[in-house]
Order: sequence, then structure tokens, then C-alpha cells
Amino acid sequence: MSGKSIRFSIYSIVLFALAVLGIIYIFKFNILMGIAGVVLLVFPVMIQRKALDEASGNFDKILAKYIVPVLAIVITLLAIMSLALWI
Repeated sequence: MSGKSIRFSIYSIVLFALAVLGIIYIFKFNILMGIAGVVLLVFPVMIQRKALDEASGNFDKILAKYIVPVLAIVITLLAIMSLALWI
């Protein structure tokens, strides 16, 4: 089990959540800039790939390969549902 892989997975989830909230905030002001803000989602994916490359144990691989993407989908759905409260 690699601690580095687990840290990269956690960083990926945190960065993804911040990127989604940032994109929603940008959409609030300007729709075209919000669409351009979707590029921010590239960074969490790059960190997740690095976590998958660093994974050496079963838990690391399951975390980086399955749990992180599921949490990303859940965060996205929660952000979309809360969008009505922010606008």
C-alpha cells in the first residue's frame, strides 16, 4: 500500500470538488466563461492518473480506480442539485 497514492487520491477529490464549485460560481457571472472553466476538470483527472500509477496494493488500486470516480460523480450531482440554491 502506497501512502503517496492515497494522498494523490484525496488531492484529486478535493481539487475536483473545488473545480466544480468554481465552475458553478463562474457560470453565475458569465456562461461563456463557465464553459471555458470546464478545462479546470483536467487537473483532478491528471492527479487521479498519477495516483493510479503510484498504486501498489489492492486498496490503493480500488481507491484510485473505482472510489475516486464514484465520489467525483456524487460531488457533481450534489453540485448540480445545489445550483438552484446558488442562482
